[in-house]
Amino acid sequence: MKNAVVLICLLLIGGAAGAQADHLQLNQISVAAKPTDGKILNSKPWPPLPSYESLDDFGRGYFPRAVYEEARTQKKFDLLEITYSSDGLPVRGLLIKPKAAGSQKWPAIIFNRGGNGDLGRITDNGQPCGGMTNTSCLDVADLYLLAKAGFVVIASDYRYQGATVKRDEWGGVEVDDVLNLVPALESLDYVDRERLYMLGLSRGGTETYLAIKRGVPIKAAAVIGGVTDLKAWVDARPEMGVVHGNEFTDGFANIWPDYEHRAEEQYRTRSAVYWADQINVPVLILHSRTDRMVPVTQALRMAVALEEKGKVYALHIYEHDGHPLPQNREDRDRLIIDWFNRAGQGGR
Repeated sequence: MKNAVVLICLLLIGGAAGAQADHLQLNQISVAAKPTDGKILNSKPWPPLPSYESLDDFGRGYFPRAVYEEARTQKKFDLLEITYSSDGLPVRGLLIKPKAAGSQKWPAIIFNRGGNGDLGRITDNGQPCGGMTNTSCLDVADLYLLAKAGFVVIASDYRYQGATVKRDEWGGVEVDDVLNLVPALESLDYVDRERLYMLGLSRGGTETYLAIKRGVPIKAAAVIGGVTDLKAWVDARPEMGVVHGNEFTDGFANIWPDYEHRAEEQYRTRSAVYWADQINVPVLILHSRTDRMVPVTQALRMAVALEEKGKVYALHIYEHDGHPLPQNREDRDRLIIDWFNRAGQGGR
């Protein structure tokens, strides 16, 4: 496999409207579950992706022209911005579905994005797309490639918008937004509810492990550049400012309750390395040895924790690549698709 240095083989597989979302009040971050959770409230066509020429150097370095232009001009899939209900709140997200689903039941991937607050947002954050400050068009193009391989794809932008955007709990109440994508998918008659999968990128890895811990009904999961020990990550990257705040977040110390006395508890609750015994679906872990955003040790420690608990996993480390593995996109997606398809077929 291209540019790969480690592959640990696996054990046997066993065991309201969008506008309202922009005006949430601070006391609306956490609301009791509602019978309408997961209901798709509305949808509209996704804005056209910008041309390849309009991307900055970061964006053009992320995608070869032909791959990006295929995603931008394709006609076989509907790209929709959806608003769905989660804990009674309207939450924005993305749905990619075939224009002509026919009578076929399609497997589906729940994608959990990275970043926090407006950083890493899938829907429009008001910045030109295609650069470091707005990667939404790049994410959509990447997710189209998975849809092209035979999947419906759905993703949440989490509930933190407008007045709450800097109150992102990173592994707190927004996990409900991930879980409520399941009934959203189950409401679509072209989705095979027996073949649901989950893919997490970076912070989305945290969301993925937490969703599994809470029993999300998926056949398998994959995590790219995932954070598995949040305290170790913030200690290694103090310049990120996620503890005491930055332009995107008020900081964990100002968001999590009683941070002064309960910080260790809050970090461990969000760190899958400490509860690998509760990861009961097959997990594919993908990472770059040269990842500057999330150190590769986060993947290695998670693999060790899963190995110690006798869990089903595979670990694949690329010798040199960026955080979301863009240089190995084709191989990355091949591994993910194969992992999901084999799990869906009851294989090893």
